[in-house]
Amino acid sequence: MDKDNIYVLRDIDCFMSVTEAIREQGLTLENRIIEKKVIESNYYLSKQLNVPLATKLFYLCRVRYVEGIAQSIEKTYIEYSKVEGLEEYDLGNTSFYGLLLKEYGIQVYETQEELLLVEAKREEKRLLGLEGKCEILLNRGTSYVSKNDHELFEYFEMSSLPSFYRYRSVSEI
Repeated sequence: MDKDNIYVLRDIDCFMSVTEAIREQGLTLENRIIEKKVIESNYYLSKQLNVPLATKLFYLCRVRYVEGIAQSIEKTYIEYSKVEGLEEYDLGNTSFYGLLLKEYGIQVYETQEELLLVEAKREEKRLLGLEGKCEILLNRGTSYVSKNDHELFEYFEMSSLPSFYRYRSVSEI
């Protein structure tokens, strides 16, 4: 299958699990863990998550392969006190948000995302199998776990082939 024909359609106005969306299409999925550990927040991450400097964070970096082709690099940062022990789970081929709901009772209700087309860095090109000067889609943002209190939960960055995510907005008149 051509990598430009592999994509996930995301509705802008509702949250969805990318893993579930891929599986619903009947495509094969493999998530390879690059890093999974507890780190201390730096200035940038502290600002994004609204936590003090040097707060313990759970950090996950994985590459998502669909039909055997590297499609995206996903990084997530969560205040560790909210997900203690998460680093012990197999996060390779499971729905990350499904696991959070099942094991921690945490459900994401909302995300705020920024989409940018940026030049791929050396590490991104290596992990996504790209060569030369090329662009990737950078989707970064925050997720929230409370419908009413707007409780900040996670900061994430997803670097992907530009064709992997397609976005739509549906408005009712």
